[in-house]
Amino acid sequence: MKLYLAGPMSGIPQFNYPAFAAAAEKLREQGHTVLNPAEMDDPKTRELALASVDGSLDSGVWHGESWADFLARDVKIVADSVEGVALLKGWEKSRGARLEAYVALTVQKPVYLVMEDGLWAAAPRQIMREIAHHTIVRNTDKEKRYG
Repeated sequence: MKLYLAGPMSGIPQFNYPAFAAAAEKLREQGHTVLNPAEMDDPKTRELALASVDGSLDSGVWHGESWADFLARDVKIVADSVEGVALLKGWEKSRGARLEAYVALTVQKPVYLVMEDGLWAAAPRQIMREIAHHTIVRNTDKEKRYG
């Protein structure tokens, strides 16, 4: 199966590239074709990401591309180029991974959880609950801080 790999990147050392690489390798060994966003970046962006101690974009622009540029590329891939999405641990805390999972479900593609023993099919309702919960919690936190 052709899968897009989604998970947390921002705020994690090296933008979580090592976890993405390990998961992609495991899925490929199981016979899947994997589109890994950490492998899609140009060499300079990859170099900067791997050197990052905190997974921060600092100015909001990374090697000429914004977070939105990366997300736009990835959402298009999810909608148009894969058969499903595989979610890494912690995906629900990532704005990008939540959006990628939502897009997959919207275009009726299956979503899987990457587990130690392989892929587990995720129930669409549970994924939507996680997306809603983490979006509402974050928005509620902002309201508390900003009135």
